[in-house]
Amino acid sequence: MKTTGMVRRIDELGRIVIPKEIRKQLMMKEGESIAFSLEDEKIILTKFSMVHKISNSTQMLLEGLYNKYHNTFMICDKESIVICSADGLAKYQRKRLPKDLVLLIENQEKQIEVMMDFFGQEEKVTIYPLSQEAESVGALLMLTRQTPYYTMDETLLEFIKDVIEQEIESCV
Repeated sequence: MKTTGMVRRIDELGRIVIPKEIRKQLMMKEGESIAFSLEDEKIILTKFSMVHKISNSTQMLLEGLYNKYHNTFMICDKESIVICSADGLAKYQRKRLPKDLVLLIENQEKQIEVMMDFFGQEEKVTIYPLSQEAESVGALLMLTRQTPYYTMDETLLEFIKDVIEQEIESCV
């Protein structure tokens, strides 16, 4: 485990300030949730994401989309790819998102399709932002490999996005 050499005191209410350098490196913002866990004699703090709490049935939805359209489908929070259709598991699962993709996810209210450098390869990426209580929590991503976005059943994709958002909401 990497140490920073930074030391903070616990105040009379039990609060600790996370150093600005660490918050900046982890892109932490005011109001974000932190998960606490214990490991031996260590307190582990982790950025918390509701996207990580969704069930395995969501994986089956992505597999169904892949089987229908032969495009890679992924669900991400605002940091990394959480779930992938099987064709992208080895290549993308748990990878940190490029900063330009994070900005697109945070700033979009509806789906967009963009050409971008996606982990070293130029890809056509369709982004369906996922939100909870009007706040961006991640996205359903599709890499157009075989079936162009404009020929797909948009109603089905919107339905899948809504199901994923409901799944996230039920985890609260």
